[in-house]
Amino acid sequence: MSDFKLRLLRYTDPDRTSLAHAAAVYLGKADTDNVKRPLNILKKGDTLAIFRGESARFEFWTSKVVYDHLITYTTLNLRACGGLRANEATVFVPPGEDDDPIYRELGEKHLAAYRQLVHGIDPQTENAIDKKRLQAARYIAPVSVQLHYVLDVNFATLIEAMFPQRIWSPGAQHDTREVVEEMYRSVLERDPELWDLVYEYYGPEAHAWKRLRAKLKKEDPDLYERILRDYGAARSMWD
Repeated sequence: MSDFKLRLLRYTDPDRTSLAHAAAVYLGKADTDNVKRPLNILKKGDTLAIFRGESARFEFWTSKVVYDHLITYTTLNLRACGGLRANEATVFVPPGEDDDPIYRELGEKHLAAYRQLVHGIDPQTENAIDKKRLQAARYIAPVSVQLHYVLDVNFATLIEAMFPQRIWSPGAQHDTREVVEEMYRSVLERDPELWDLVYEYYGPEAHAWKRLRAKLKKEDPDLYERILRDYGAARSMWD
């Protein structure tokens, strides 16, 4: 288990009424309180535009490695981080996928050297030196120090990018996967029906079907065309 903490600070639409209203306007429907309509939009594979208006705000205490993975999503609504420019690093986070104590041993050693510079002690001689500014000392801090930060992520980014890429795709990085799995559990508690459906349509089975489709199209194109003809007819959201 990786060393991290996470909590959900805000979930904007727990009863799905805001999504229902947006879905009704989008489809030109009068019943703006139909909370099933956003689910139907997901099922039919329509645009996720209405989901960009709702978000979940999380507070994190994770390694910088995880932070660097999460901030690659440029559609984040908010990023607020207590970074190392103005905050002293005090915790080293070893890799979650390998429990060899050598990582913590060496990581703590490098962290101690960094902190000695910050507090005005020569790491080699233990003699007093001029304290180094945090923004300079950070260059020798271990890459996996703990950061404290807040991210606000819209539902569309969670649905089509962050959850599939960081949890449900093969090869997802271990520590980041554990953190994002906890993010998924947090929103699942707020609206199980919605996020169970997201898992069904964007989760591991959806990835398996994509691989199956590519393999079937290459190895048995006749069967592929027959399945597509018999079961692959698309319907418009407005039907």
